[in-house]
Amino acid sequence: MEETNLINYIVITASAVVFLVAVVLLDVILLMRKRKLIAQQEIELREKQIDELIMKKEVENVNALLKGQNSERRRISQELHDRLGGILFTAKLYNSNMEKKISALKTEQEEGFGKLKRLLDQAVKEVRRISHDLYEGSVATFGYAVAAHQLIAAIEEANGIKITLAVSREMDEQSEDIQQELYALTQEMLSNTLKHAKATKVKIEIDINAEIIFRYSDNGIGFDPKAAYEGIGLKNLRNRVEKLNGTIRLESDGKTGTSYLVALPLAK
Repeated sequence: MEETNLINYIVITASAVVFLVAVVLLDVILLMRKRKLIAQQEIELREKQIDELIMKKEVENVNALLKGQNSERRRISQELHDRLGGILFTAKLYNSNMEKKISALKTEQEEGFGKLKRLLDQAVKEVRRISHDLYEGSVATFGYAVAAHQLIAAIEEANGIKITLAVSREMDEQSEDIQQELYALTQEMLSNTLKHAKATKVKIEIDINAEIIFRYSDNGIGFDPKAAYEGIGLKNLRNRVEKLNGTIRLESDGKTGTSYLVALPLAK
């Protein structure tokens, strides 16, 4: 009886030990698998992080490249606009002044002069087109004040005329469209002065309070305002101002120069 109990005890004990060993082995196996899985996940995570880091670096490199390209595009556009554009603009003005004397030239010279005029017109258009394609222009990049000063410097150097410009600090707060239109007005008025006025001085002032007040005056020979209102140049000015819901007034007595007064509402 005692022997049977001993055998049963040994069997039960052995079974318990085997069970415990099996449980421990199973735990060890599961733990090893879990650790292996965690290790694999950590490896995958590190690889993902490395890939993301590489991708981020590539994106940064691409962004840096694009930034450099955009900067170069702006620089080229600026160079075209300020250097070649100013020279061609002035050359066109000289060319226009020479047209008044064309009747004194021989036919052959007249034909050559006409070819020169067409080439200049084409060159100016191409410079404007390329500059616009590369970037919207120096007004969009630097604002009215900087662009206008650069235009004035180019005209003064080529023509010897003295141009003063005073711009309100609030100009930088105005929309790009307003600044572009004011720049176009400035360019158109300067063109009219250089073509017709024989002026030596031009004064431009822009004040901004309840509205934008643009004043332009030259000391040229002036002209008949009634006749001028029918001219293409003034029509262009009036169209630009009316598009901005503004008003324009021209004063000239045919003796003491010409002045423009433009009033534009502030953008809401």
